[in-house]
Amino acid sequence: MPESSIPRKRSRGAAMLLSLGLPGLGELYAGKPRAAGITFAIFCAFTAISIGSVFAPLPGVVVVLVPLTVALGAWVITLVRAARAARQASEPYALRAYNRWYWYLLGVLIGVFVLRPATVRLIRSQWLQAFRIPSAAMEPTLLVGDFIFASMRPPDRQAHRNDIVVFESPNDVGLLVIKRVVGLPGDTLMMRNGALVVNGVSLHEAFVQSTDSVGAVGESLERGRAWHVAHLVQRAVATYRPTMRNWGPLVIPRDSVFLLGDNRDESFDSRFYGAVGLDRIRGRPLKIYFSFGSQDGHSSVRWARIGHRF
Repeated sequence: MPESSIPRKRSRGAAMLLSLGLPGLGELYAGKPRAAGITFAIFCAFTAISIGSVFAPLPGVVVVLVPLTVALGAWVITLVRAARAARQASEPYALRAYNRWYWYLLGVLIGVFVLRPATVRLIRSQWLQAFRIPSAAMEPTLLVGDFIFASMRPPDRQAHRNDIVVFESPNDVGLLVIKRVVGLPGDTLMMRNGALVVNGVSLHEAFVQSTDSVGAVGESLERGRAWHVAHLVQRAVATYRPTMRNWGPLVIPRDSVFLLGDNRDESFDSRFYGAVGLDRIRGRPLKIYFSFGSQDGHSSVRWARIGHRF
């Protein structure tokens, strides 16, 4: 008797495990290649809907529940279809040419080590990325312990005044940082006693926080002085000694933007490393999907911040 005609039984557990490795592989194991293709298409569609729902204007915790529910639904459907295909397989089951352990292994390896990493890279670079805020540099806009989604779509890589942007640090390759755009290409910026002056106009920035720490008042910007001097106007270079709250005026290069943290006394930003090239902007914050940290003297979930959009 040829091996392909040896009676076999299809295991629902095996079908489900195979589909965990690659959606649809369980149906292929059960001899239903067409159903396998449909399951894979359904899984991809649900994944796209889950990602797309993050961009929708959903309120509060719904912003978390909808993507999670859709993603969970994709896996439930995948596993149910795999189990049903195995249950409905004819008994005895005659093995097909593709019912070989090495084809299953190849499918799982492709799913786990090729398709999933490639999909994650595509989503993170072109659509969506999640971050946890680790420092107080953007307080009070972003608090330590805020978990945010950021849009990495090409249209969201444009810089406008007062936008909060995600950009690649000029100091650490691959490190993504979040700051606010305060100076556009060609602008003349300066700071006097903590007040930002843009093109000769002193701004009142409602989103800014100053801790009024004694150290910040006179803290030297010696580390960034070389960049300052290269873009300095109307000042004697020899006597120029920039500090955290007093510097400039500086002219921003035509291909760059000047970025500051909202917590001006606690932020490592363009005052230290200079303007950032437009080509380093990767996206912008979209919404807070979770927040946990100090509140009323103790750590807890900050429910009121969940769902906040920028």
